[in-house]
Amino acid sequence: MKRVTIAALVSALVFGILSTWLGPKMIAYWYAPPVPSGASVAFNCTDAVTWAMNKLVLTQLIGSLVGAVIGIVIGVLVARRKPVQSPPATKPA
Repeated sequence: MKRVTIAALVSALVFGILSTWLGPKMIAYWYAPPVPSGASVAFNCTDAVTWAMNKLVLTQLIGSLVGAVIGIVIGVLVARRKPVQSPPATKPA
């Protein structure tokens, strides 16, 4: 159980870091802010920043959850492959 927990936490951390690094790039590629842009709102970008930060946090949460699930799967698979230890052989006297 300890190995599964550690694998899940490490994987969630790695995927959280990856989603923090890749999240803004993915958001910029797939979405456009649903707020108007141009000279009239050049000095007031609160709506666009709020929208983008909400998307970033959502991306980080999804990345961490996916990483935790993958870590649990890896931990369970590694735990199953644990070799069976045979009892030590005794030497005849």
